[in-house]
Amino acid sequence: MSSLLQQTWQTLMAHRMKSVLAIIAIAWGVISVVVLIALGEGFYRHQTQSFSFMINNVQVVFPSSTSKPWQGLPSRRQIDIPQEKVDMIKQSGFVQQASSVYAKWDANITNLKGQNLSSTVSGIDTSYFPLMQRKLQSGSRNLSPSDMDNHTRVAVLGDQIAQMGGIQIGDRLKVNGIPFLVIGVTVGENTGISFGDSRTVFIPQTTYRDLWDAKPWMILMKPREGMDAPSLRQNTVNFFAKQLHFDPSDKDAVELPDFSEGAAVISGILRGIQIFLGASGAMTMAVGALGVANIMFLSVTERTREIGVRLAIGATQKSILSQFILEGLILVAVGTALGLMFSYAVVSVLSSMALPEWIGLPVITPDSIAWSLFVTLILALMASYFPAKLASRLTPVIALSARA
Repeated sequence: MSSLLQQTWQTLMAHRMKSVLAIIAIAWGVISVVVLIALGEGFYRHQTQSFSFMINNVQVVFPSSTSKPWQGLPSRRQIDIPQEKVDMIKQSGFVQQASSVYAKWDANITNLKGQNLSSTVSGIDTSYFPLMQRKLQSGSRNLSPSDMDNHTRVAVLGDQIAQMGGIQIGDRLKVNGIPFLVIGVTVGENTGISFGDSRTVFIPQTTYRDLWDAKPWMILMKPREGMDAPSLRQNTVNFFAKQLHFDPSDKDAVELPDFSEGAAVISGILRGIQIFLGASGAMTMAVGALGVANIMFLSVTERTREIGVRLAIGATQKSILSQFILEGLILVAVGTALGLMFSYAVVSVLSSMALPEWIGLPVITPDSIAWSLFVTLILALMASYFPAKLASRLTPVIALSARA
């Protein structure tokens, strides 16, 4: 084995330029696979987080109107869900969290200079932002239980309103002429489900009800552990049907949109993009492997007389085959090692750059390393085996008669 390694090393050193070119080709292929998969993984994670509202089992409930008569009550009856019913469903046993949302679309919202900023105000509780997976900018705080209990005049602004009015945390703005202290600003919405949060002013729902006599516009609910979305929807309909007196089979009384199918489609599309990027890198690596195969075939052609001499003095086909396969594997192993090192460097540089937010941060995962090594191994064996097989099958007489 040591003599085989020595002969292989001497051969590679005798053909330095070809060996270096083969190593560069493989390294470039590995870099392509790993970096593209890392970009795909970062993109997938960022977009999945953006769409997390659709896949974290949060159910939206919109009060609507009945389409069927029920126990002497007419159809087309408007269904309103009062706050006490929302409080009751929190104690129902099948809901882990529930948050009622109030909305006013014709409010007068201005900064202290009188600039009109928006017309949408939402009354929310402390659970809204966590359930909606909404992030707040640095220095912000969420509404607190104390804000609810004390009917505090504080507000969290959508990022577009803050930008339009030049408002920062600690400033004040006016809602229908009443000043509110700004305690937070939302992070911009890139993707996912949006209810116009970027252009909305959020205030405590208790304060909201002081200003307007209204019922919740929307309810957010998260089921208890172990309950799936269809069971949550059915339990919700049954609960409100009993409390608000409508037919439990009436699907129009309360609307419960199902986002799970859309989430599955989106997740599949994101995975498809990730697979496409990985396949593109694999094709680049295949080009590098073809370069190695080409160099190996050329090496067999140039070393035909050498192979003939070795066969004539007793070398076996197996030893010839082993040497050429080993040469190819060494080239690929060195190229792979260099490629992985440069891949980590490239991903580190990309992570430190100001990439567009929708791309996310590239991430090298163990799966991407395993995938690149698997592809490299397969291509390396193919690139080395066929030239080696050709060399081992040469007839000594024909090989010795070949031109040097």
